[in-house]
This record gives sequence, C-alpha cells and structure tokens, in this order.
Amino acid sequence: MVMTTASSMKDYSDVHYTKPEVAQAIVNHFSPSGIILEPFRGSGVFYRALPDNTLWCEIEDGRDFYDFNEQVDWIITNPTWSDLTNVMKHAFSVAENTVLLIPLSKLYSSVPRMKLEREVAGVKEQLILGSGRDIGFDIGFPMAAIHFQRGYHGIFFNTYMSFKE
Repeated sequence: MVMTTASSMKDYSDVHYTKPEVAQAIVNHFSPSGIILEPFRGSGVFYRALPDNTLWCEIEDGRDFYDFNEQVDWIITNPTWSDLTNVMKHAFSVAENTVLLIPLSKLYSSVPRMKLEREVAGVKEQLILGSGRDIGFDIGFPMAAIHFQRGYHGIFFNTYMSFKE
C-alpha cells in the first residue's frame, strides 16, 4: 500500500490518469448528446470514449479551458483536482450538464464547492466507482463520477459500478 506524506503531496492531486475502460463506462452510463466538451483532454481517454464531434481543451496543446466560453450541452472529464472550485465554476457557466470524476470528499470538503452545487448546478447523480485503487488511481478515497445539472434542485441518486477485480 502506498502511503502519502506531506512531501509526497506536492502536485499530487493532479496526476491521476483515468483508465480507458473506466472512461468508457462513465461515458456509456451518462450517454451525453448534443455539443460535448472534454476540457482536460490529457492523454485523451475520455475524448476517445466520447462521440467524434466532441470539442476539447488541453492547456499543454494551447487550448486553455478557462478561455473556452461557448455553451455546450455536456462536459465529461477527470479535472485537475487542485483547482476544483474554479473548474466547477467555469464548467457550470458553459455547460448544462457536467460530469466530473473526482474523489467524493472533494465536493463535500469545501464550502465554496457546496455553495456552487446548491446555487448553480445541483447534483443529479453520483456514480460511485469504489476506491481510487479500484479504478487504477494510487489513492484509497471513494471515487465518483458526479453529474451536475445547471439549475437542478431535486433529489439525487447514488448509483454503484464496480471495477474491483
């Protein structure tokens, strides 16, 4: 088991790459349609799982998500976790539906993020995927693909998907 220490935590939260089968399962579960954006394309696992006409951003390729201002129907991504509040704020401003693959605690451990969820885009569903280790990340926190919908204020569902071998 990998143990994290203060010295190993520098930039740690932004280096978790999604396995292709996890990205494909998330995309299949939510079935996005219309105009779709993958704002943190990285190596492209979500991008390849999404329909062919999907838009993308990747700062390393000169397309900064924070400069993207077109309206889209869906965002699906594994975002940078260290800047999650700003990611959520911008995603909710450009997308009707946003699905973020994040540790479940990341949403609920921040008053500003909980305020965004309450006032801008409510949680419609949490697709619980098990621990980070279950889906190939080097962390043990519970992971979820959380579906936010702009203006949604109803109840949300917890759905469970297992990747344990």
